Amino acid sequence: MNEPLKSRREREKQARYDAILDAAELVFSEKGYDRTSMDDIA
Repeated sequence: MNEPLKSRREREKQARYDAILDAAELVFSEKGYDRTSMDDIA
């Protein structure tokens, strides 16, 4: 079945969430979990 259409706000929220997770994954792989700060991800 098709998903219901999402509002622009919901799409932007999901895009920000995905971007943060992508950035975190990259930084964790480079520096490791213990040496990563929120500033590194942001």
